[in-house]
Amino acid sequence: MLARLFSDRQTNVWMVLVAATVLTAVVGLEQHGGSAAIGLLLLGIAFIKIRLVALHFMEIREAPLPLRLLVEAYVGVTFVVLVVIYVVA
Repeated sequence: MLARLFSDRQTNVWMVLVAATVLTAVVGLEQHGGSAAIGLLLLGIAFIKIRLVALHFMEIREAPLPLRLLVEAYVGVTFVVLVVIYVVA
């Protein structure tokens, strides 16, 4: 039963998402003022989670290439824009 649980891709991705959520909560709660590096780390984790959800649960991984490229570009560009805003502001 346990071997079947870990062989399912969506279950594995879900466990990674849960672990990333816990990591984000722990890091975020322990850094009351925090540094810019912590903020960027949390932002990076959030965008990794966004990409995983889009690819595996919205089935973008199986979508036609132009749609997948559009989603990947959207996630990447949005991440870069937010990083620039976070660093500059």
